[in-house]
Amino acid sequence: MKFISYATNKHDLSLLKECSYSEVILSFEDLNRLIKTSYDDFIELCQMAKTFQMRVILEWDVLATENDFAPKKSLFDSIPAELYDAIRVQDPGVLEYVLGTTDKPIQFIAETGNHNLKGLKVWEEYIGHRLERLVLSIELNKDKIKEYTCALKTPTELLVAGRVLLFYSPRKLLSPLALSEAKAEYGGSFLEAVGSSEESPHKGFPLVENQHGTFMFHIKDLFLLDRYEQLEQTGLDWLRIDLRDRQDLSFLKTLHEFLAKPSFHSDDLKEAYGKEVIRGYFQTNKSDVLFKKLKNYRVQRKDEAYIGEVVEIAKPEYMALELKSHLHLKKDSQLKIINPNGKEFFCKVHFLKDLAFDDLPKTHKGQLVLMNYMGGVWPKSQVYLDS
Repeated sequence: MKFISYATNKHDLSLLKECSYSEVILSFEDLNRLIKTSYDDFIELCQMAKTFQMRVILEWDVLATENDFAPKKSLFDSIPAELYDAIRVQDPGVLEYVLGTTDKPIQFIAETGNHNLKGLKVWEEYIGHRLERLVLSIELNKDKIKEYTCALKTPTELLVAGRVLLFYSPRKLLSPLALSEAKAEYGGSFLEAVGSSEESPHKGFPLVENQHGTFMFHIKDLFLLDRYEQLEQTGLDWLRIDLRDRQDLSFLKTLHEFLAKPSFHSDDLKEAYGKEVIRGYFQTNKSDVLFKKLKNYRVQRKDEAYIGEVVEIAKPEYMALELKSHLHLKKDSQLKIINPNGKEFFCKVHFLKDLAFDDLPKTHKGQLVLMNYMGGVWPKSQVYLDS
């Protein structure tokens, strides 16, 4: 496996050369979502990388709209072709343009929306011999990555250290806020802030707004380098380290020194990284376990003796039922109620009223009725006659 990373200034580039990196990702603010480098500085970095005999990978990862594609196309066309060796793209429209106007190898960023092998193979077939690398999603676990690397003909890459993008919008969501409220500081064309959630105790989400929109990142960085042996077993060809949010890239030198040792303690490497980290989905992706709860078998009706569903609880006065069958409910009926957790409760109907709190002598399908409260029961609980 080889490492690849970004350089945003000459010091970064020299450090990568010192750490024996053979490739570097370079770009500038108009074509890259999170790089602050100007066009002129980018050109200088490309020239410097060439003197270091490093391959330059030009990254154009902006998701282009029809309105802003023309100026970005002009900027791209103005870059001397001899300054870069391959093009790294994410937007299918940008990919189509690059395929038609250049002969450079292409590295396709398939991190979002391309989590299945069939989709990746379609991109592999479509781009053809020009495809040099596929950048895989961090939502794939190690077993899936191994399966994909075995099935794909193209070399693969994975982010192993860096920020995790949670949300992106092309809209500028920070600038309308007062700077004091957003706790933000301007950094050229960048507006940065820290966000919190009104619906959960989570806070500290890094937020970035620039000319391309607004980005929200996870509180903790992704870090898989302490699982280096497992990464080797996946069959990945390239490991990407993204430290663009830092001024100091000395961790790259630390990593280089660690890997030169015959053995090292993984916790020491994690400590050297200097930030709180997570492993994401690398060990296992359990994000689909909630699918079963979306169709909770405990709240699915069974027609035998079925009465209806609890739709509201007013503790301790009453609970409201929506009657969904032709079976009649009346005072003194014996009921079995199953809550969404599967727990069963048995109770007797002590009173039965309509929504005006008038007594009901009989009921009919589709009616909303009120009956005595039962502890442990909540909305979505299913109600049956208990014979």
